[in-house]
Amino acid sequence: MEEIYDLIILGGGPASMSAGIYAMQTRQKTLLIEKETFGGQVSTTSSVTNYLGFPQISGRELSEKMHEHLVGTGIEIKHEEITKTELDSKIKKVYTHNNCYKSYAVIIGIGTTIRKLGVENESKYLKVGLSYSSLNDRDKFENKVVAVVGGGNSAIEDAIYLSEKAKKVYLIHRRQEFRADNKLVEDLHKICQTNKIELCLEYKPHSIVGDSKVEGLKITHIPTGDIKTLDVDGIFVAIGRGASTDIIDEKVLRNDAGYIVTNEKMETNLDGVYAVGDIRTTPIRQIVTATSDGAIAALTSLTYIKKIKD
Repeated sequence: MEEIYDLIILGGGPASMSAGIYAMQTRQKTLLIEKETFGGQVSTTSSVTNYLGFPQISGRELSEKMHEHLVGTGIEIKHEEITKTELDSKIKKVYTHNNCYKSYAVIIGIGTTIRKLGVENESKYLKVGLSYSSLNDRDKFENKVVAVVGGGNSAIEDAIYLSEKAKKVYLIHRRQEFRADNKLVEDLHKICQTNKIELCLEYKPHSIVGDSKVEGLKITHIPTGDIKTLDVDGIFVAIGRGASTDIIDEKVLRNDAGYIVTNEKMETNLDGVYAVGDIRTTPIRQIVTATSDGAIAALTSLTYIKKIKD
């Protein structure tokens, strides 16, 4: 007999893991598919200080605790890459390279993708001085000079985290003001007074210097167009993330930026299809709101699944 799940959850970030836990509590036959590391963006965050119950914890440790909780529910997990989805029918289909999984409902929690610098030959320097994760690569730059590009929470967290081991950190931001939380900005300015971090405001990356590895970063002063070179051993990119929903059925409604449109119940425009976490249209993208999304979607889907199976 053909196997049909009650619910398939796409992705392994906090929103998806929360959905999985709630789905298992409500006895839904659930499959969760994640191709890479559980935790998503959170797993690359150096320090989390605003998640209830954990005054300070690394993103990796928090992700591991969430994953341990999820696995303890007995949920079925597949480590496969999703290639496409067909969601506009009673039975939803989720395709991977080797399989086609079917269900009555689907929760989309695939997260977002890292935005790159957009400079020439960027990929050439990956793992030889260019990084998108301070948590994974900080120790490689002990007593060296590095640059962080960005102006949000992640960029400032990276600069502070790197300053604990690096000789010096340049923080490059295209504006005068930061988009980050006030507390983070205050902590940043305190460290700047020690000269461990130097701000390069109203600058943007121009090009990476070096033949076989990063040896410097050219930056452009936006108001004047002047270019200067920073002698750095490493570059950390923290300019945000964007929506990438190529694998999602084109009938699922997106906004102009590519994020999936939902209502407050996490419902999309297609019956039995829900979106949670960073991939959906939401004014706030935090761990706590992602886990809330997951809970809401799982409980909402239960009502739908019961109705469609009756």
